[in-house]
Amino acid sequence: MVKPLVEVAKGRFSKRQPIWFLRQAGRYLPEYMKVRQNVEFTELCKTPKLAAEVTLQPLRRYDLDAAIIFSDILIPPMAMGQDLSFGKGHGPILKEPIRDSAGLKRLRHPNVVNDLGFVGEAIELTKQSLNPEQTMIGFAGAPFTVASYMIEGGGSKTYTEVKKLLFQQPDVFNGLIELISNVTIEYLLMQVKAGADCLMLFDTWANQLSAQDYRQLIFPELNRIIDSVKQQCDVPIIYYPGQGLDLYFELSGYKGDVVAVDWRIPMDRAIGLLNQMNLNVSVQGNLDPQVLIAEEAVVRQRTRQVLEAAENARGHIFNVGHGLQPHINPEAIHWVIDEVRSFQKA
Repeated sequence: MVKPLVEVAKGRFSKRQPIWFLRQAGRYLPEYMKVRQNVEFTELCKTPKLAAEVTLQPLRRYDLDAAIIFSDILIPPMAMGQDLSFGKGHGPILKEPIRDSAGLKRLRHPNVVNDLGFVGEAIELTKQSLNPEQTMIGFAGAPFTVASYMIEGGGSKTYTEVKKLLFQQPDVFNGLIELISNVTIEYLLMQVKAGADCLMLFDTWANQLSAQDYRQLIFPELNRIIDSVKQQCDVPIIYYPGQGLDLYFELSGYKGDVVAVDWRIPMDRAIGLLNQMNLNVSVQGNLDPQVLIAEEAVVRQRTRQVLEAAENARGHIFNVGHGLQPHINPEAIHWVIDEVRSFQKA
């Protein structure tokens, strides 16, 4: 059965424009909050039945073309030996951040099937409830973004500890990136085996690096992951390179299928830069998620603007530039979907 998202990701024609939303399962949905009342976030990620349930919740409400498994990019570091917690009022906290060779030696290369198999089981359970045209998306954090949390011990505004490790102990930094990459390859392949039809790599903080450091240290590892996965399975891969235009100039030779475009970048300009790099790729995005707090006319207008700006792309998967926010209007999702369907018919 043809899956519109997979077709468009691979640069093939689809009668139906695919649409889904980053963080489409989450705190803006009352049914999600009901589940969360009784379970901590990490426990939710590690409980396949519950993870599958919240993955499917938005698909029951909305006419979406894909489900993305409910999980977190920091689940693999837990299996590698770092304790992860989420507290009220702050983001993730990873204990014993990696600051030297001793910290790197404390980490282990997990048995992905044994230690992270709950993600595969959640994918299997979710896939059973999808219709044949809907795409099951698996994902992981890209090496640098995962490493930044592991080094800083959480989020950061300056990424000073990351830069200290990069510049003062490059062997440790490179060793950590290599370990994360190796685990990520196995993790993604496990998700495909469980039923993922498409994969996404999130590199939210890649823009914290200079173009030189990104190109020399990070980009080769990204392509190594993509190469390794594609050698064993024929699934399209989406890459989100974070905010800003600068890294688009460093994507020459990118081996994935889709580049996810942030809302801070005009879609048509992003497409032009990708063409400059001679990349034959589709695009995903790039509606500002905060638009979904606006009145209906504005939401529809901004949706059309994204669609029009993407008309010259090889293929376009409609999405927000980054994740949905807890305070958005759930009804606005219906307006966006209706506008996408109407635009395609027109």
